[in-house]
Amino acid sequence: MYTKPFDISMLCGRFQLFHKGHESLVDVALKMSDRILILVGSAQEIGTERNPFDIQTRIEMIKEVYPDNNVIVKPLPDLTNEDDITSDWGRYVIKNVKQYIYKLPELMVYGNDEARSRWFDSEDIKDLTEIIIPRSRLPISATLLRDAMIRDDKDMWFKYHNPKLHKHYDKLRGQLLETVPYKAKFEFMLK
Repeated sequence: MYTKPFDISMLCGRFQLFHKGHESLVDVALKMSDRILILVGSAQEIGTERNPFDIQTRIEMIKEVYPDNNVIVKPLPDLTNEDDITSDWGRYVIKNVKQYIYKLPELMVYGNDEARSRWFDSEDIKDLTEIIIPRSRLPISATLLRDAMIRDDKDMWFKYHNPKLHKHYDKLRGQLLETVPYKAKFEFMLK
């Protein structure tokens, strides 16, 4: 019988929306661990350019793709301004992780985002294994996919989202276009 090397792994992101790049991170974590804790950041934000979708929508989309009990999805409100992330942020993340799973995970999986290197003090995660997945493996971003939604480019959006999410496209696009920044972009595009 195959035993996975880790009990629980962690993944943290905003997931505005959850696309195949994010899915590849979760899949790596699930190959390496029995369970994964997914923290959905900027949980308190809604209707902004970087965070147009509410926390409930983002969590529901992840659970639509991963309905299993071994995928734990929890909100993570911001501690500070997103541009002011320090090791205090990392300690805040760890505190929240322990609140949900009562221990530090053995594995953290993330994309090669430069900001991640500032999140954690090396002493705080010295017993944690990190796997960094290069973004070049699937060069897509939620920003590009939201822009595709503004243009109503379903082909592009469907290409980079799990088929389980395709049925939600019209509802999600409607929510996106209700936010002030994206409504303005859409109206500008129509001119």
